[in-house]
Amino acid sequence: MAADSRRFVEPVWIRLSLLAAALCAIASAGGLFLDATYARETALWAALGVGQDLVNLVVAAPAVFAAAWLARRGSPRATLIWFGLLMYLAYSYVLYAFFVHFNALFLVYVATLGSSVYALVGAAAGMNRDRWTAFFERTSGERALSALLMTAAGAFLGLWLSEIVPALVAGGAPQSATDAGLIVNPVHVLDLAFVLPVMIVAAVSLWKRHPLGLVMAVPLATFMTMMSAAIVGMALTISARGLASAAPAIPMAVVVAIAVWLTARFLSAAGNPAARSGTHALPRIPA
Repeated sequence: MAADSRRFVEPVWIRLSLLAAALCAIASAGGLFLDATYARETALWAALGVGQDLVNLVVAAPAVFAAAWLARRGSPRATLIWFGLLMYLAYSYVLYAFFVHFNALFLVYVATLGSSVYALVGAAAGMNRDRWTAFFERTSGERALSALLMTAAGAFLGLWLSEIVPALVAGGAPQSATDAGLIVNPVHVLDLAFVLPVMIVAAVSLWKRHPLGLVMAVPLATFMTMMSAAIVGMALTISARGLASAAPAIPMAVVVAIAVWLTARFLSAAGNPAARSGTHALPRIPA
């Protein structure tokens, strides 16, 4: 019972996340090694899928297993990273489940999506606000991480609008949707409706050292790190297949490095009473 009292997340959600990671590994291996998986996709959409499958198999699934194991042992830092990894799985498998042609892995996609979303929502609903407030009572590096989140949100907002607005004016569809053989680009939908607004709110809250911003920062930075790593994998894959340049891999790799560095710095200070002298106690996270 003593071990249970140290955990920041209930074991049932940890187990469900392990199922999601295992299913992700299966789906990714299928995408990499079964030619039929993307046989009906356009060349670009298939290459993007393979690139993300590679990152999912090599990085995402093992990272979920590692973070879940540490979170189960009561690590608050691993728990925050675990939240971000589940965000990444949920986001990714919306794309696989809804925007890849029906194939032998369909039920795996759906199960990965469902298990990751339920684990994420269940764990978030059961968060102990007082414990997280105490963990972030003394911290540093929040403004640098806030600036990164805001910069990334602004950059992708500008990038997507630069595709969408001209298409609206011309009365057509964005080129990325056409190249993928889709009626819309689902990444535009997910980012503009959900991800970018949340990142902006979190960045502003974090800058002000509001407790909710402090709690959201690491999961969102982890999500951003994983998405940037996935873009690196996609860029390298489409380049290897002669479909486009691998140039986007370079800035995305830089984003990964910066995000990891700032997140590690922020986490190393959190929970450490000596991390920042003169820091005032935070208000409690509102119920």
